[in-house]
Amino acid sequence: MERKLDLTISHSLIGLRSRACDEEEMAWGEGNQAQGLLLLDGLVVMDPLADEEFGADVILRTPERFSADKRAQRTLQLPFTIFDNAELVLFSADEELPVELDTEPGDYTLIYEICVGHDVFYTLTLLKGKAEAATALKADGWGLKKGQILLPGFF
Repeated sequence: MERKLDLTISHSLIGLRSRACDEEEMAWGEGNQAQGLLLLDGLVVMDPLADEEFGADVILRTPERFSADKRAQRTLQLPFTIFDNAELVLFSADEELPVELDTEPGDYTLIYEICVGHDVFYTLTLLKGKAEAATALKADGWGLKKGQILLPGFF
């Protein structure tokens, strides 16, 4: 299943959550800023690698297996838990959009891709089964190295 949502990207963040959370949980530390990621149970906030405010397509999908997009500039693999389908929300600082996918509560691997085609767009792929660790799947021009372990929590 696949959905495409138009999200207003702002304040250099894009996120996915599957539980209620407050703004204090989404605060970034210096370490989070350096790796471009805040990863908590049922909540992930990612750097969209763009500073300005703009509308972008975000493709959310649940395929049987992952197929990398050749246009991806950054690709991260993240453990993600869906606690409540009713709370599955794509968000930025200014907007929240409910996500309706064929998921059920449980452990997933979330693949986050920042892609450049005609415009910048984002792909979030949810695969059944939890990734052992959060890692960068490819080197990028913003400091991440292929295979780099990304740390969970606030730091």
